[in-house]
Amino acid sequence: MKKYTSILSVFCLLFLQITALAQIVRGPYLQSVSPNQGIIRWRTEQATDSRVIYGENLKKLTKVIELKQAVVDHEVLIQGLKPNKKYYYTIGNSKTMEAASEKRFILTAPKLGSTQAVRIWALGDFGSGSKNQLEVKNAVVNYTKNHRAEAWIWLGDNAYSKGLDEEYQKKVFPIYQDEFFQNLNLYPAPGNHDYAGKHDPSEPPYFKIFNMPVQGELGGVPSGNESYYSVNYGQVHLVSIDSELMEPSGLQVMDGKGAQYEWLEKDLAANKLPWTIVYFHKPPYSKGSHDSDTEKDMVKMREHVNPLFEKYKVDIVMAGHSHVYERTHPLRGHFGINATFDASKHIVATSTAPNQYEVGKDGQGVIYIVNGSGGQLGGQKEGFPLKSAIYSNNKIGGSMILDITKTKLEAVWLGSDGEIHDQFTITKK
Repeated sequence: MKKYTSILSVFCLLFLQITALAQIVRGPYLQSVSPNQGIIRWRTEQATDSRVIYGENLKKLTKVIELKQAVVDHEVLIQGLKPNKKYYYTIGNSKTMEAASEKRFILTAPKLGSTQAVRIWALGDFGSGSKNQLEVKNAVVNYTKNHRAEAWIWLGDNAYSKGLDEEYQKKVFPIYQDEFFQNLNLYPAPGNHDYAGKHDPSEPPYFKIFNMPVQGELGGVPSGNESYYSVNYGQVHLVSIDSELMEPSGLQVMDGKGAQYEWLEKDLAANKLPWTIVYFHKPPYSKGSHDSDTEKDMVKMREHVNPLFEKYKVDIVMAGHSHVYERTHPLRGHFGINATFDASKHIVATSTAPNQYEVGKDGQGVIYIVNGSGGQLGGQKEGFPLKSAIYSNNKIGGSMILDITKTKLEAVWLGSDGEIHDQFTITKK
């Protein structure tokens, strides 16, 4: 009997040691960060309880949150934070904690209505495991080393080729973990590869891996649906919509009706901030690796949803899907195919110099951007470049950095070579 008791004791001791030293295999990464709260997530090899210790002083972390349930996917909500404040944190369990690091912090979002400047990084079609993906990432690391982005938006096709959990694990988390995931506020959108070519949101791992602020935690009209939501960040209203979601009725947003479309109109109508950026996956205009003249979803988006963007004076509509970079002139009233574009009718802008726009009370046209070469790269259809485009590039990958104040938006498209290949400014009176 003593022999069996001894074996059992050894087994229990080993189990406790394994539990205590459970290896972190994903994260930590930040989700749904608002002015007053944020979620820290991570994954461990074995199931353990969850523990986060945090505070404003890296050398004196005093606040503790513990969740007793043993899980491998850990999700800890921290509440009661102050806006635009840096909080350092460390993660672990009741037996052992990771060492504190100056790279692990939450920078809470600005107070709603704040006029402070913000920097946003926009990345699309990236999780390919390619050399281009690494080069685009490294270019951003170098460009932002003295001025970090505060928010990170994804344009879909985040993990190739089926959006599987193991594809996120191999091609996404290890690439961006050290510099971005553990300290940058992420607000993603899904793409067709994240849905594995289907339209049922109950299937993609995307919705299990990420938490979206769908209750109006960051301003905007609450959506109650993780497929689409909005965020007020400084003076910019960010709207993430889902071009892949098919509702039980069979409707998609590009049909110009249904729950997502109705929410989108309600949200845009309610927005009072000076800047609006809408982002999603499938663009209304492209002649890169996808053709907006012939691909049904893109045609319907242009015909049925672009009028909504114009009605509510959206500043920028940004998408991926096509593995190139394309930027249109500020457009209004161009809902047809590429050949129907007429510069004298469809460009609505006041320029003080090339690529420098000045907007009065009546607004200007909507600038449409395809930013889909963060990992995947290249391709062109007949008619490339778009007649409505002021700049196109299908030879080199890149991503966008936007600096936004109350009266000025400055955007650059940063290539994988570290050079700025396109830039523009919009000034509002």
